[in-house]
Amino acid sequence: MRVLPRVAGIAAILLALGGSGLALAGLGRAAAASESTMPPSKPTVYVSDFEIDVLPPPPDSRKPEDDPRKQASRLVDLMSTKLLAALQKAGYPAFRMREGDARPDKGAAIRGLFAEVDDENHWRRALIRTATDSGKMEALVAVANLARPDQALYEIAPLPGNHNNIPGAVITLSPYVPLTKFDLSKDAKEDVFQKIAPRVVDDLTALLDANPSAISE
Repeated sequence: MRVLPRVAGIAAILLALGGSGLALAGLGRAAAASESTMPPSKPTVYVSDFEIDVLPPPPDSRKPEDDPRKQASRLVDLMSTKLLAALQKAGYPAFRMREGDARPDKGAAIRGLFAEVDDENHWRRALIRTATDSGKMEALVAVANLARPDQALYEIAPLPGNHNNIPGAVITLSPYVPLTKFDLSKDAKEDVFQKIAPRVVDDLTALLDANPSAISE
């Protein structure tokens, strides 16, 4: 049977279109499969400056290097910057939040405080007393979902003469906020924070791996 050239040409076009359609459908299925196997995007993480108390320098002190506020500021800055670096290295969008910054309504928050235990086994906000203070303290770290209201990390202990404005106030840690504790000294150097920060990030990643919906995007 003879096929007319016009009919043969149309048949060839239809076959070509059919092949392209199948190819496109195959690509679509492959893309969908790829998307379904892609890991979920990581939430944005906001790092708040950790709390720490400091005694003001004596009135007769004129040397800036003797000001304990300088050491306190150094500790807070190291904690924040090393956490940001570790988060970004792990692929998290990360930003520092300072006091007074507007609170985001989604993402993850890393916050905490430096604390110490006194001779009577009371928790206190860590107090930097001198520019060379080298006592022991702990970094207490909490991870929170910013889509939910903040929970206080601690309360001021109801003891005589104890109140929020006292440097090194006695505190009671919240039983409702999981806190991870890291030992360090009040004169800790950069390498100490470089070791702590990745451990905090690993804990955050483990939390999200176990419960991807723990943090709202």
